[in-house]
Amino acid sequence: MRLGIPALIVAALAVVALWRVGPPPKETTTTVGTAGTGAEKALTTPVKTVAELLSNNSVGREASLEHVMIRERVGDRYFWIGEGHAKPVFAVLDPDVKHNAAITLRAGARVTLIGIVRPVPKAQEAERQWYVTPATAMLIEQSGTYLHVTEIRQ
Repeated sequence: MRLGIPALIVAALAVVALWRVGPPPKETTTTVGTAGTGAEKALTTPVKTVAELLSNNSVGREASLEHVMIRERVGDRYFWIGEGHAKPVFAVLDPDVKHNAAITLRAGARVTLIGIVRPVPKAQEAERQWYVTPATAMLIEQSGTYLHVTEIRQ
């Protein structure tokens, strides 16, 4: 009896809390693309291109970029990705990144990168956090987003 009454009170409070919270929201969709295309994508779909990484609505989303070219290595865990004359994206390898030892991360190599799109820090923070030059830190800050890589595939 001593434990029955408090358990009953806790159960009643849990039912009231669940009733007030309600069911989970349905997955939201938004229109993504150029004007007039009407292409709809769920925000939960992974980013698939380097160009999508640069948009503001990509922050916090998962990215899965296949056969992306490494433009330039900045350090052991940092490099620029992208092709041609398009704006490059900064990529940072997670300390616990999953990858095959046979994969070489050199300029010109093509790899598949899986990770999360994050907002870039201020230039001073980028210098301190990633040990880059002030000029590189300024370029990183101007890019707006970077890719935090959690897995590399060939």
